Amino acid sequence: MHSVPRLLRILVRLDFIAAVVLTVLLPLVLLVRAVRSRREQVADLLGYWRASSLLMVSVYLLIGKRRTAFVSGIAARLLIPWSLRHASYTNDPRFTRWKRWITAYCLGGALLNLPLLACLRQQSPTALCRAYIEPTQEFGAVLHPGVSRETLGRVGDIGLLAFVVGAVLLWLSGRKK
Repeated sequence: MHSVPRLLRILVRLDFIAAVVLTVLLPLVLLVRAVRSRREQVADLLGYWRASSLLMVSVYLLIGKRRTAFVSGIAARLLIPWSLRHASYTNDPRFTRWKRWITAYCLGGALLNLPLLACLRQQSPTALCRAYIEPTQEFGAVLHPGVSRETLGRVGDIGLLAFVVGAVLLWLSGRKK
């Protein structure tokens, strides 16, 4: 098994850092600001958090080396901009700027991550697949010391099941209206 090339390792880690900043920290700041000022953005941001939860599920699936993580990660990057497409017009330039950044980041990331779909059918992970698994396993070890990777992978499995069931129920309830 060949090691992961240094440049690939750096690029993947930069992607994880960008994901934390753009998909967790900035929307959290926006949500706190919206709640404090009772803005209409609260509903838009809650819709965003529902979609972005699939990104966290994907991280836990990767910790457990679940191949489905590669599909759910791409799906999350497509669902996030989709969830914001009807975000109400707002005069807050920070929200508008973030919405543009997150849309560009997610759509670009989904496109660049398409080669990861090859990881679904490989018995032995390639350097590309391992490059995406390594940082998540480090994250799991730091955030959940003493918890096995397999257990964290099962948490991802349960999260994925809950996400899919929730999405189906939401879709069905929307059809009844």
